[in-house]
Amino acid sequence: MLGTTRARFHVVRINRWWAAAVAAVLLAAVAIPWGAADRAVRVEPGVTLLGFDFSGLTEREARARLEELASAYRVLPVSASRFTDADGTPYAVPELNGYELDVDRTWLRLAAAPPNTAVEPAVRVQPAATRLADLPLSAIRQGNSEKQAVVLLINVDWGTDELRRMLPILKRKNARATFFLSGRWAADHPNLTRLIVAEGHEVATHGHDLTHGPKALAAAGRLKEDIQTSVAIIEELTGQKVKYYAPHKSEVDQRILQTAAELNLQTVLYSLDTVDWNVQYATPERILATFQKAKSGDLILMHPKENTVQVLEQAIDLLRSRGYQVVTLSEMLSPEPLLPGQSDGQVDGE
Repeated sequence: MLGTTRARFHVVRINRWWAAAVAAVLLAAVAIPWGAADRAVRVEPGVTLLGFDFSGLTEREARARLEELASAYRVLPVSASRFTDADGTPYAVPELNGYELDVDRTWLRLAAAPPNTAVEPAVRVQPAATRLADLPLSAIRQGNSEKQAVVLLINVDWGTDELRRMLPILKRKNARATFFLSGRWAADHPNLTRLIVAEGHEVATHGHDLTHGPKALAAAGRLKEDIQTSVAIIEELTGQKVKYYAPHKSEVDQRILQTAAELNLQTVLYSLDTVDWNVQYATPERILATFQKAKSGDLILMHPKENTVQVLEQAIDLLRSRGYQVVTLSEMLSPEPLLPGQSDGQVDGE
């Protein structure tokens, strides 16, 4: 006998008030135009980025503008490279990381910015393929020419009175230099040595006793001791780590490079020489003419001399009028780019 299958039905009772609420929500969702949530946040009035006004823009509008900016706000990385001078001395040019605009983080900065503020763009860094550390031992005689900056290298073994006049000029112009001090001079002028660092400048070593050049010291087996003595004095007085060595008379050979490297120092020369130590030749006009020749990445050699003091302020103005920042040697040799719109030496390290 076949069984009888009975269908069972469950009646679900829907509360009419609950149904009405659901229907209202659905109707409201349909009535709200796409992008309403996008319009919930707008950039505050007076907020700018790279000179562009983002006041009142929604997220969608701001992102569209940022995407347009991103195509221009991009720099490709440049690898470190190595060359050889006419006299056979190897020298290297440091790498420069690339960067591109980070639209997501830049939008967050815009959204969070209070009224009437200038927002710094956020960037993604693109590391260079070949770094300075990857190259064989070499001297440094210029920075990366893609970095729109120059360095004032100031060798000091004399010229104390002139140096006292240079420092206020550099401070007034908000320009920082790298001072290569002889250990002998630093020991004789401890307070002035400390002041150089207190004013925001960088210190490095020019050796200790400049009676003899580094080649003669190396031949006599005294070069390492000479450099070590100067470094110890400078670091003790300033508390700043010494990273660079500028050999007296710009004498360089493999022994000198190796000795400096053993002391964890990078040997540094120059790419542009004011020759200001020669007072007969280096008139104020000629010194200024040397600054006229400056190119991006130049390491400009100077000394505390009267004629240099006379034109220092004018020279800094000239460099900046041509779009160059005046930075320390460490800033120049750093792979981090100098971003557009930033003041001297300031880099968005994110």
